[in-house]
Amino acid sequence: MFEFGSVVFTHFPFTDLTGQKLRPALVVSGNNDARIDVVLAYITSRPYTGPDSAAVLPTAMNGLKAPSIVRFDKLVTLKKQLVVGQLGQMEPEWLALVSPVFFGVFGFDRPHP
Repeated sequence: MFEFGSVVFTHFPFTDLTGQKLRPALVVSGNNDARIDVVLAYITSRPYTGPDSAAVLPTAMNGLKAPSIVRFDKLVTLKKQLVVGQLGQMEPEWLALVSPVFFGVFGFDRPHP
């Protein structure tokens, strides 16, 4: 249904759970055909800089309409049925480039004792 790297449109909840907004999101979970839920990263067109974010330009492949920021520090797990639709697919080169940022959110970017 939705593969890792898909750019989807969904109701993304506010972090304080007071509401939600229909917005693009990046599918960061894999093997989604075998899952009930998908894990999504927040995408915004508002300027933002931070260690857990990555800029992405709109392309025909990813379906974004404006230069955007993927916030890997803002994740949500939702039932697949809550995804409204798919906008596109992130380029494999971009996914490979930003994987250290994603893993860094969880501390997987450095060795642990």
